[in-house]
Amino acid sequence: MLRRLPARLLLLAGGLVMGLLLAEAGVRLLAPEAPAARVVGLNRGMFTTPGDHRVRSGEVDTVVHVNAAGFVDAEWGPRRPGVPRVVIVGDSFVQAAQVSLDQGYGRVLARLLTEAAGHEVEVLSLGVPGAGTTTALLLARQEVPALDPDLLVYGFTTSNDVLNNDPALDPKPDKPFFVLRGGALVPLDPKDARVPPWAQGRLWSHSHLVRAVGRQAARRAAVADNLARGEGLPAELRVHDPAGGEAWERAWSLTDALVEALADQAASLHAGFATVLVPDQVECTRSGRAAAAARWPTLATWDTTAAMRRARALASAHGPVVDLCPALAAAEEPDDPLYLAEDGHWTARGHAIAARASVASLLPLLPSERP
Repeated sequence: MLRRLPARLLLLAGGLVMGLLLAEAGVRLLAPEAPAARVVGLNRGMFTTPGDHRVRSGEVDTVVHVNAAGFVDAEWGPRRPGVPRVVIVGDSFVQAAQVSLDQGYGRVLARLLTEAAGHEVEVLSLGVPGAGTTTALLLARQEVPALDPDLLVYGFTTSNDVLNNDPALDPKPDKPFFVLRGGALVPLDPKDARVPPWAQGRLWSHSHLVRAVGRQAARRAAVADNLARGEGLPAELRVHDPAGGEAWERAWSLTDALVEALADQAASLHAGFATVLVPDQVECTRSGRAAAAARWPTLATWDTTAAMRRARALASAHGPVVDLCPALAAAEEPDDPLYLAEDGHWTARGHAIAARASVASLLPLLPSERP
């Protein structure tokens, strides 16, 4: 019996290794997980490694292209004479990793602006999931100067950017924050974004299975934490709570200061500045509101458009504002959705409607021709 033990252990180990290899192959084939390069100063999400990355989920099946700069977008070249350039900073709606590259807001907007202007217009997209205005400002300071835009656009996702900006409301350990002290923006965490232990090492770098298990565990923990912070609701829905509270008022004041700083950054680059208000499906669609209210009945008694109105008033103090909600609401059709039901981001149709609704307001902000 004892003599057979080593052979059995070897057989067991071999079976375990074979099972893991088959699981790795299955994840690579059916639900690949893109590697993520560490970026100094802020967490840029999972799509930062240049190249094409296949994404498969219950609602999404696409190829995400990450350019040489580490953003989900086409490759960026040097400025060309006579070609105006728009740079958009924002969160996962701007990133548009749920649709093919040519269907994302920035690429569609570039085509429509080019058509409307009668000459080529470039649109560069710098989207970071869960960014908030803080990360948008850091992108504008760290990445945008080298891109030399004529127009800087901030994609303001009103349903969660205000939350994402406040370290008490959204205490993520892997992103930097600002706080207001004496009316000035002070960096709270200017160090490198921290990487959790399970997201380090060679296994994480090379194994889709390890990344899938680690990210799934992190997502589940984040969902539980989000519900706990929202007292039974997703924390971002508390932006609609009419009771408000000191923390939310602080977050709105901080957001105002951050948008002002974005406008100042654009001015320092001799570029124009505009804000595009990006609504979620709860704010902007009947079906989204109904589904959310059915799941969280408290929402049925709240005005889910109030935050959008407040965001519009806040942003308009610092430059032109494009409100996408009217166009998206008017385009709602039960059989051709604008938003992915579970994921919550725009479908290809949602991106197209949003881009079309932006052209009339953004085109006059561009030079007719850049020398």
